[in-house]
Formats: sequence, structure tokens, C-alpha cells
Amino acid sequence: MEIKNYRQIIIFLLVLFLIQVVYFNYSYTKLENGLTSNIEAVSDTVIRLKSELDLVQRRSFVNSHKIPLPVIFCGDTLDYSNQLVREKIEREFYSLLGEQGQIQLYLKRSAKYFPMIEKYLLEAGLPEDLKYLAVHESALLPSIRSRSNAVGLWQFIRQTGRLYRLRINRYIDERRDPEKATAAAMLMLKDLHNIFHSWPLVLAAYNGGMGRVRSSIKMHNSESFIDLSLPEETERYYFKIIAVKIVLSEPHTFGFELDENDFFSSGDKHKISFTVNENTMSLTEIAQTCGVTISKLKNLNPQIIRSYLPRGVYTINIPFENYFEYTREYEPVKDGQFSNVRTKKVDNFSE
Repeated sequence: MEIKNYRQIIIFLLVLFLIQVVYFNYSYTKLENGLTSNIEAVSDTVIRLKSELDLVQRRSFVNSHKIPLPVIFCGDTLDYSNQLVREKIEREFYSLLGEQGQIQLYLKRSAKYFPMIEKYLLEAGLPEDLKYLAVHESALLPSIRSRSNAVGLWQFIRQTGRLYRLRINRYIDERRDPEKATAAAMLMLKDLHNIFHSWPLVLAAYNGGMGRVRSSIKMHNSESFIDLSLPEETERYYFKIIAVKIVLSEPHTFGFELDENDFFSSGDKHKISFTVNENTMSLTEIAQTCGVTISKLKNLNPQIIRSYLPRGVYTINIPFENYFEYTREYEPVKDGQFSNVRTKKVDNFSE
């Protein structure tokens, strides 16, 4: 009897233990599911609140700024009392202000390209404000390509680039060369101004084509840009560039504070004349010959679009710190430039 009672007790305890285990697992699972649901709910709430806070901050940023008057572009003072003009300017101004990250990048890149562009504008006798055209066209990215296959800082299509004597082939695309493309842009802008004598019309023609602007002038019997009927992109184009000028010319006014070290820079560089004497030479070999890394060579020469160059003479950029070392190894060719022909010995690249 005693053994039987012990067995019953043990069985009872085992059953009780199993019940407790099952209950504990059930309670734990329920608790875990509840905690998971609560965590997900809290996470969703945090994300929603963050999104709402970002929206409020953006609205506050945009709404806290107004356009400084008068608005002057390329020497012309815009008639801000004209409600149509005012609306068009403010549309582009507030749209641009909503892109704070993009504006920050515009500002950072400006130190890399504005000094060069300003120099070309001054030499060409063109208004300095035209540098903002390059910002709007390409975001100051020399290798950028549009959906219409326009390329470079000034967004030349192939036909126009060749018209203004830019070299465009399988290996070299000078639309991507900041200096050569800028020189070509100066010629094009001067040509357009000689035709239209008005910067709003010049910029409209730069975007939409001379024929379209001429047709609209003839149709409406007016040479005032604001009176013409043009595609929406072209009608907005002039005011978009003005908006870029307003923000980038006084960035601190709109909350953009950059230190000197914040700006991008390619560093000092020199041009050299580089001769490829073999059938082809890889960019890696060219970089080694010039004593620079391949990444620096590509960064300073976006016009080179292949990983090698065929036989010929090329003008390339190398860093300032490598220039004098390079000139000690190579002989001058013309105009103070140098080719990869050894003065004392001939290397493997020029046999």
C-alpha cells in the first residue's frame, strides 16, 4: 500500500509539474507576444513622430525665409511688383529651399569649380551670375549625363559640343572636361546673346533651342521673356537659375554655415602634354608614369572615358605635388608642357 501511495504521489507531482510547465510556456509566449506588439507599436509611433518632426522642421525652415529684394540677375532688376514674376520666382525659391541636402552639396562643390568658371566669364566679358547656370544644369558634376544624353557641367549634347570644337570620341569626351566645356559654354552664351540681346531669352534658348524662342517671339510679337509661350520646363528654367543664385550667393542668410574645411577641392594641379607611343596604354600605366594613383588620375581627368588610350598626344591633369617630379624625368615639348619621352633613357612606354 505504501509503495502504491508513493507512486500516486509521484504521478500527481509529475502531472502538476507538467501543468506548471505548460502554463509557464503559455504565459511566457503570451507575454512575449504582448511585448513584441508593444515594441512594434512604440517603434511605429517613434517613426511617425520623427517623420512629423522632420516635416515640421522643413516647413519651419522654408517658412522662416523670404526672398531678399531687389532680385537682380545678370544686371537686370526683376519687376517683383508684377504678380506673375513674383509667383514664378517664389515657386522656384521655395522648391529649392526644400532640398537642403542638395543645396549643401552645391555649396561644397562651388569651391571646386566657381573660381575657374568666374575666370572664364571675366575673360569672356560675360556676367558672373551665369555661373549659376552650371549649378542648375549639372549640380556641378562634370561627368553627369541627362536623359537626353547631354553631358558635363554645361550639359552639351554631342552635336552642340562638336559645334563648339569639343573633342568627343570613343576615348575622350571633352564635354566632361570642366575647363574645356566651360570655354565652349562661353562661346555659346556669347553667340546666343549676340542673337537675342537679352539674358532671359538667351537662357530660354540655351534650354529650349533658338528656333523655339524665335518662333514664340514672332508669334506673340514680343521680345519680353515673360510674355512668351514656351514649354513649361523652359518657362521655369530662367527662374530656377535665379533661385539658385539667391540661395548660393547668401547661404548664411538661409541657415547654411560652412567652414573652410567643409568645401570640396581637387587641389592644385598642372596640365601636361602626354604622348602614347604604343598602340594603346592603360590608365594604370599612365598613372604610374606620372607618379599618381589611378583614382587621382581619373578624378582629375573625367574626360577620359575608357580604361586605356590609343596612340596619340593628350592633355591631362596631374597633381601639383607630382608635377615637378615628373618634369625632372621628362623633356619639354612646347609651351612649357611635357611628354612622356625620357631625356636620358627611353622607358617601356615609349619604345
